[in-house]
Amino acid sequence: MNAPLRMATVSDGMGGIRHVLRPAPPPAPANSRGKKKRHVPDPIKANPESAAQQLRLFIERLERMDEEIRGMQDDRKDVLNEAKANGYDTKTIGTILKLRQLDPNNRMEAEALLETYKASLGIE
Repeated sequence: MNAPLRMATVSDGMGGIRHVLRPAPPPAPANSRGKKKRHVPDPIKANPESAAQQLRLFIERLERMDEEIRGMQDDRKDVLNEAKANGYDTKTIGTILKLRQLDPNNRMEAEALLETYKASLGIE
């Protein structure tokens, strides 16, 4: 691929000028519109004791959230096992959950497409 060219005015060495094509300079970076990048100080260097305590609190909060997520996943599995024990198909329940999360218009469109595809393949 050829590099973009630009017209440049140069001296001809005899007191005159001439126009020549030269490679164009590379485009300026996207953030060069005069905005300066905001400097964010390193919290550990600024106040090591406070930063370490704050970091420990963030980690502990995330660990608690992970534990809650694991508990909720176990609860979800228990509900699906209960539904299965009562004779319900868990795959179909999963499909219904996905359909209920869709916007009604998107759901109708997806169902219409599914029917179209099934009909074209002779599945009915």
